[in-house]
Amino acid sequence: MNLISASSLSKSTGDKILFKNISFGINEGDKIALIGNNGSGKSTLLRIVCGLEEPDHGTVTANNDLHMQFIQQSPVFNPELTIDEVLDEISIPAPGVDKSEQKRKIISILNELQVVNINEKVKDLSGGSQKKISIAAAFSYDTNLLVLDEPTNHLDLKTIAWIENKLKRRTQAILLVTHDRYFLENVVNGIYELDNEELFRYTGNYNDFLTQKAERYELSLESELKTKKFLKKEMEWLKRQPKARGTKQKARMDRISEIAGRKALSNPTSLEFSVSGRRLGKRILEIKNISKSYSDKILFSNFSYTFRGNERIGIIGPNGSGKSTLLNIISNRLKSDTGDIITGQNTSIGYFDQMGVKMNQDQRSLDFIRENAGQKILMPDGSVITASRMLDMFGFNSRMQNMEIRKLSGGEKKRLYLVFILMQNPNFLILDEPTNDLDLSTLLVLEDFIENFPGCVLLVSHDRYFMDRTVDYIFVLDGNGNMEGFPGNYSDYLAFMETAEKEIKSIKEKSVLAEKQQKKKKLTFNEKKELKELEKEIENLESELQELTKILEGSSTDHALVAKSGSRHQEIESLLENKIMRWEELASHES
Repeated sequence: MNLISASSLSKSTGDKILFKNISFGINEGDKIALIGNNGSGKSTLLRIVCGLEEPDHGTVTANNDLHMQFIQQSPVFNPELTIDEVLDEISIPAPGVDKSEQKRKIISILNELQVVNINEKVKDLSGGSQKKISIAAAFSYDTNLLVLDEPTNHLDLKTIAWIENKLKRRTQAILLVTHDRYFLENVVNGIYELDNEELFRYTGNYNDFLTQKAERYELSLESELKTKKFLKKEMEWLKRQPKARGTKQKARMDRISEIAGRKALSNPTSLEFSVSGRRLGKRILEIKNISKSYSDKILFSNFSYTFRGNERIGIIGPNGSGKSTLLNIISNRLKSDTGDIITGQNTSIGYFDQMGVKMNQDQRSLDFIRENAGQKILMPDGSVITASRMLDMFGFNSRMQNMEIRKLSGGEKKRLYLVFILMQNPNFLILDEPTNDLDLSTLLVLEDFIENFPGCVLLVSHDRYFMDRTVDYIFVLDGNGNMEGFPGNYSDYLAFMETAEKEIKSIKEKSVLAEKQQKKKKLTFNEKKELKELEKEIENLESELQELTKILEGSSTDHALVAKSGSRHQEIESLLENKIMRWEELASHES
């Protein structure tokens, strides 16, 4: 059944056309991801589909049986209300459902998401906890279309995995904007891409999308270098995954790489940046016994670490466990309660944080970078990469470079801030949630940059795919004041934890069994006597049963004897059953 049909939709913002004359439909059971570059109009299209914004042209027609819920990127709740009061406002039960029952369903889901204090005020919640309220409400309703705009932003990895599992098991339709490539691979069965004002449709998951996109570019006259590089890099990565070991899958991936690199292409400008005059010294950065607490909550205590050259370290942990706090201490923006941060003389930190930097909204993008970050980056061979070239690498063409910052989308401003940090020539890069709001092509460029960056990288990200591609060591905060190091990427950590949990479960089961065996009650003198007597009684009853069976199966004409034997046979069977059960009970305690 068709749920929503969009016909000939067009939308512009200012002098920029987002999309023109696009049409599509969503049917029952569809799990569609909407992707595209920052500023292409993804969020705008979702709002049009949900009836929250009008298109310039075209229509959206909804089925009368449509029941839809929309999870926005950043939900807005009254900061002075408690969670409980917010739930009173947003609990809208279906016909025939009591409002308090609906509220209880939301609270139950919030408990699954580790939000348990419903008397806490919204203003005291993290962005992730506020997002969880919106998610819990949406999942509590009986809907046949769930619309999600960047559902993973600001959420911890455990919650993201929870959402993924929920969506995978969901049979009703889904429409979501996401750049989480594990979502695209594991959840969706179709991808819509906004590209150059058009909408392109792909069937299947992320792997299928890469195949079909490669074929589309092969058939077109556009042999764009960036797209081919994107496809090739993605497939090189997917080939290294366990699921790619099958012959059929490998052949398919090789085909994509062949398409992506078929024509002779000019070499792109190298991303192997050098920090001229800022090479890392022997001492890079040393953490000595740092601790940090807020009120009665310990984030971490007595943590020490010495950074070595070209390390790639990710930090993971639940919301509120202290990830950003740790970054702020390491960068000397915040003092620890105990311990010291010793920074090497040649160490220059570039910090991409969640707050961003204040930008003159009337300034052109290129002028902002030139005036605030620098004109160029020096290469090892003495050549330079200019601010304009760096902007181009991160998706700012000449038109966008000359555009006022106020005209950029949220994701484009995030990208501009990233260029601002990189153009300062750091040799120790700190990235706090760099992937939020970035499109797939920009993520690839950033991954490529980190891979070739000749310095240390320390990052916090809830993008599991990005973490797998960029880090080889992890700091793990558990939210209870403990922090440990783990050698490997995020998937390695998950595999290790899964194995460890199985081993712990096995040890516990063995321990419980051993404990039961140790607690076995030893038999008393009378019980031992009873056990021996039961053995004799059972033996005698079994012999008598055999004799009675012969009489019953024989050809005796003594009907009275047969009747008496049948009655006794039933009596003995019942006696035997009870005596054997008692014997087994006593025998299990015999030492």
